[in-house]
Amino acid sequence: MELTEIQKKIWTHVKSDLSEEPVASTDHIERMTTWCQQLGPDAGADMEILLAGALLHDVGVVINRKQHYRVGRPRAKEILKEAGFAEEKIDAALHVLEAHSRYGGAPDPETTEAKVGQDADALEYIGAIGIIRAVVRGLNDGSFNGKVSNFPDYLRSLLAKVEDTFHTEKAGEFGRSRLEYMRNFLKRIEKELDMEG
Repeated sequence: MELTEIQKKIWTHVKSDLSEEPVASTDHIERMTTWCQQLGPDAGADMEILLAGALLHDVGVVINRKQHYRVGRPRAKEILKEAGFAEEKIDAALHVLEAHSRYGGAPDPETTEAKVGQDADALEYIGAIGIIRAVVRGLNDGSFNGKVSNFPDYLRSLLAKVEDTFHTEKAGEFGRSRLEYMRNFLKRIEKELDMEG
């Protein structure tokens, strides 16, 4: 993840704020931001806005996990100002933060940057990494009780939130293979639960 000097300042704050966070971890932020770096140019995104929003998108998790896309805005704005981010681009970067989530009442992405940010976050929600993050998230927030027999239904609910929701063609291409991996994993775990494999 290559960053400008201003982005490095933002990242320093984010790493400090999320240092103990198990789900919206700093490695998740790095991967999501790297996805934005890959997806953004093809989509015609303003990369300064996109990457600032990507770096900050989960900063509100430590304040209120369920409403993090809303409550993180004041802290993110503070970080952007301290880092010397362009004043005229702050609101657009904050929209990337607010619109990254596909559920829970977050606003729809209205800009190219927000659409790319939402796609990048969704790629972190699926595939092998998505399965690991789903277990950690579910155990952390109580949406998964840890019983293997309940995991297929839990995984189906996660798949339903992402399937056919990508805004950019490139994210859709990456997403298809990751979703297919999850569907195959789901078939395999159901076989094992039925004592077939």
